[in-house]
Amino acid sequence: MNKRYISTERIGVNVTENIFLLEFDWIFREQPIVDVGIDALVEQSENGEPKGKFIALQIKTGEGNFSVTSNKLTYYISNIHYNYWMNFDLPILFIAHLPKTKKTYWIEITENNIRPTDKRWKIEIPIRNKLNAKAKPIITNLLTKRNTQFQTIKIFNGENVDEDTLFDITEKVNCISDATESTIRTQQILTDLSNKTNEFTDRLNGFTKNGESIKSNRVIATINAYAKHLNILSKRLDSENQIFAETFATGIFAYEQVIMMYYLFSGNKESIRLSIDSIINTPKAIETTVEAVNFMRDSFASIPSLSKKFKDSKKTMLMVVDSMLNDFMDAKSITANLIESSTNLIEDKEQ
Repeated sequence: MNKRYISTERIGVNVTENIFLLEFDWIFREQPIVDVGIDALVEQSENGEPKGKFIALQIKTGEGNFSVTSNKLTYYISNIHYNYWMNFDLPILFIAHLPKTKKTYWIEITENNIRPTDKRWKIEIPIRNKLNAKAKPIITNLLTKRNTQFQTIKIFNGENVDEDTLFDITEKVNCISDATESTIRTQQILTDLSNKTNEFTDRLNGFTKNGESIKSNRVIATINAYAKHLNILSKRLDSENQIFAETFATGIFAYEQVIMMYYLFSGNKESIRLSIDSIINTPKAIETTVEAVNFMRDSFASIPSLSKKFKDSKKTMLMVVDSMLNDFMDAKSITANLIESSTNLIEDKEQ
């Protein structure tokens, strides 16, 4: 099913559209490629005249997407979405719609408004930030502070883009290859982790057979050495995960722009198909990697915490692995949705 037609998501998009149309008197333009990172663009207008100033929207619907308290909504963000939004060349609003209360809230997505957590990022939306006519002056100020000549707007409007922009997008598409290489390096680190863990387990079994106490100096030294190696691997894995998130986010955004240009400029269905074909196997490849990582994670998690150093190192490693799994699953979902939305564009052209 095309994601744009899932009823819960449509509720939030439709409510947001009505607010901007009826209470702001602005122009609402839903993205033809959905579920990548931006759901719609709005353009400021005065007395029905477009002003050429835009803002992007990411719309999330449903109480289940948020941690809700009396004064704020908290939404957790993967490394990939964080990097996607930070690289976007338009101001972005995060819109939260709660169908049960029929309330809609907003906050600008900025580096200052997004905070790191142990595994990912979070954005907190104050309950006082209701999306209604009263918010219009504040949101208007966000628009007026920005330059209007963004390449995203030119692409979305079907305008000609300059040669430098085309070269820039082409180079950024190659970041998908960088993300793939990062995944390979990640697998190598995980193989190293598996080998070291097997070696450690074998040594512990040997100590047990020889009747050595878990508190003996030699056993403690072995446990501490393994804990130190875990700390090193955790740092390598975390670094590689950051590289994957940054390069994937940059590359997938470039793919989105390329497909948009084919769709809006030339309507070249074959070029869109070729773009889809180049990433068609990505979701399955990521799924295979995730299955292997989950198996490794479960095996690693079952090892008893034999000392405080090892317990701390194990906890850190599991946090890094869980963060990596979140990003892999996000990458799989984003790619699958991009493929689906792009395929729908071809079908729309054929009708």
